[in-house]
Amino acid sequence: MQPCEKSRRMLILLLAMTVVSNSFLMVKTSGQVYMQSDLYVYVRVNMDDNAIAIYNINVTIGPRSINALSEAGWTLRIQFPKEMTQNLIASTDMPMLFLSNGEKIPLYLEHEADYDYLAAKIPPVEGDRLNATVKIGLVQRWDMEGGSIGFNLPVLTGFNIIPEFVNFTFLTSGRIESYSQYLLYFNPVYLNNTVIGLWNTYFRPTTVSNITGRVVFSKTFEKCLIENLSREITITEQLQISVIDRLKVRYAGSSSAVEILKISIPTSMSQGIKVRDALGSLSTQSSASSEANMSIITVNSRYPLNPGQEYEATVEYNIPLKTVLTSASEGLTTIRLKNLPNYTDIVNTYFLNVKVAGRQGWRITMDSTTVSVENGGTFFRNMSNVMPDILAQPLEISFHPAQLEAGRSISIILGLLTIFMLVVVDLFREKAVKPVEELRMEKEVETFADRLVEALHEKIDYESRLEEVKVKNALGKLSSKEYKASVEEYERRVSGAEKRVLKTLEQISLKNPKVGEEIKRSYAVFEEIDADLKRMVDNTIEKFRGGRITRSVFENLSGKYLKDNRKRREAAVEDVYRSIERLRS
Repeated sequence: MQPCEKSRRMLILLLAMTVVSNSFLMVKTSGQVYMQSDLYVYVRVNMDDNAIAIYNINVTIGPRSINALSEAGWTLRIQFPKEMTQNLIASTDMPMLFLSNGEKIPLYLEHEADYDYLAAKIPPVEGDRLNATVKIGLVQRWDMEGGSIGFNLPVLTGFNIIPEFVNFTFLTSGRIESYSQYLLYFNPVYLNNTVIGLWNTYFRPTTVSNITGRVVFSKTFEKCLIENLSREITITEQLQISVIDRLKVRYAGSSSAVEILKISIPTSMSQGIKVRDALGSLSTQSSASSEANMSIITVNSRYPLNPGQEYEATVEYNIPLKTVLTSASEGLTTIRLKNLPNYTDIVNTYFLNVKVAGRQGWRITMDSTTVSVENGGTFFRNMSNVMPDILAQPLEISFHPAQLEAGRSISIILGLLTIFMLVVVDLFREKAVKPVEELRMEKEVETFADRLVEALHEKIDYESRLEEVKVKNALGKLSSKEYKASVEEYERRVSGAEKRVLKTLEQISLKNPKVGEEIKRSYAVFEEIDADLKRMVDNTIEKFRGGRITRSVFENLSGKYLKDNRKRREAAVEDVYRSIERLRS
């Protein structure tokens, strides 16, 4: 009986210790605090038609987690994969934490050895409960093929306070075709017998529970992406605000396209906007916007773009100073620029450059932050993955009127001189009409220039296709019949384009020997670069077939070459295009 009594006492003691330990349990690991958590997290990710994923993370924090948050210095941290940081979207409301009282708190990045963290400094909480929503966006458009888009999906479950549970739901506007092994245990979400989403619930996850799965979903994506936007805003000495937007776009569809941009702009400014490329003005169409007093201008390229092809365009417009003047006090004049044109889509890389003519200092206020610029300097800002609302957000610029006073006087004098000259010219000029022969020659030159641009574009396009076919054949992805037919067709198209280029160059030289020789020299340089790019691909294929490099190395190298060679050819041919522009002028 004594052993039984002893065992009973030992059991009671163990139960008591378990109860006590559960009452006071507190674990710290990897910067996390867990005390019988009453933190509940609901993550909902929506992928829209533009391949943009918006994360809405709703958190409910109870008394115990509020105590833990206090011990963490009122800082909420969400673990975030380092490789995904570059895909974070910047907008006026992302990344942001929204409190139930309407207060908005911007999230900032903290970098550590293995992971990054999105962090928000929360004001001390008076009560015993807190509800908040974290909103972040991710964009990935580099993996598109045909009607499919690949997306690396971070499953955010790691917080510096361990949640009681995290419910994670991912929904797309298209059909999910496949997903990686990390997501195999997720539950599918169906709509009309089609998988459109995935969900899972994690109980008491630690930071190391964070994973990044891969999802491929079906979505037709036929549009140009804005790779680069450089915006220059200058307040000139002639009391004008000059805005120049230089853009580089890339067509991400699977067929071809001529529409490269959609510009959302105030209707009052839409008539004064100019859009051009290296060869001159581009075709545009204006239509009404769903927003009041706004218009949409659609811009078309000079020729159809093929998948992956890049194109550069410049958008210019002026804003009269008097239309944006807001105040003049303390010796400063302040203007407010609002509703600046945006391009209705994400800009991958955005450079903002603002300058006020003159040599005195000035101030700029942007997003509630004021920056002073000394001695007539320039304000710079560089951002990635920028949403349209950032491009359109107001800018306030304050400067000393005296620094433009000289410009004002010069402007008035130049204006009077211009009026005088117009009167004199109008009195004495003869209404000259161009001879028929001169008009005919101008038309011929225009035809030659268009023909040369078209032939160069076709040569670059089919040489890139030919290289792609050669790589696929080396990897065994084409039958011998398919390979032979493709090579014959593409070599025929390249040869035809080269003949048209050489013939057109001779015709141009007959009309204008000086410009013709200049274009020939530029084309010869292009041909040398083009030959080097071909050899680079051919040598890589030869090394792979000879067993000097592995398949994985070959796939990486050839993929890089195929992606970069078209860009290099387009860059190399720019000098030819500039010479053609001189021919037109």
